[in-house]
Amino acid sequence: MKNKITLKTILTNLDAIITASTLSICVVLVNANVIMRYFFNNPIHWAEEVVTSLFVWTVFIGSAYAYRKHSHLGVDILVNAFPPKVKKVVKAVMSVVELLVLIMLTVISSQYVYHLIFNRTGKLKVVMTDLLRIPKWWTGIAVPIGFGLSAIYSIYFIVKNVRAYLDAKRGAVKE
Repeated sequence: MKNKITLKTILTNLDAIITASTLSICVVLVNANVIMRYFFNNPIHWAEEVVTSLFVWTVFIGSAYAYRKHSHLGVDILVNAFPPKVKKVVKAVMSVVELLVLIMLTVISSQYVYHLIFNRTGKLKVVMTDLLRIPKWWTGIAVPIGFGLSAIYSIYFIVKNVRAYLDAKRGAVKE
């Protein structure tokens, strides 16, 4: 049976949809630019600027998607050598450290975007791209969005693990 495409499934997978869309557009634009440059000697001058911006979106939103799917690479040789109880503690501590780092990166990248819009005195001074004159914050905003999404996913995973731990404790007490 086919799954229905609903608003809920779209919103649930919005990070994957954005990543797939931006990457697809990047591939099409780069290939079109290569064809235009080498076969027609007439490159698409704005393509590099657009592809760079879309690639930033691909990387940071895609990173959040990979975090949600537990698809990031990790080196857990040392952790796997620990006994099960120690392993659980180390994983719990690392989850909190991950969350703190993600929050820090979200704040720092938000400050970066702020400075693309305002100068040091707080006056509006929107920084624009060179060729298309698009505000650079349109590209930069992908960074705090990506880190922010990862932080939200991290909170979700921590809460889920704490609930599973408490449920296991309650189950052990009842028996």
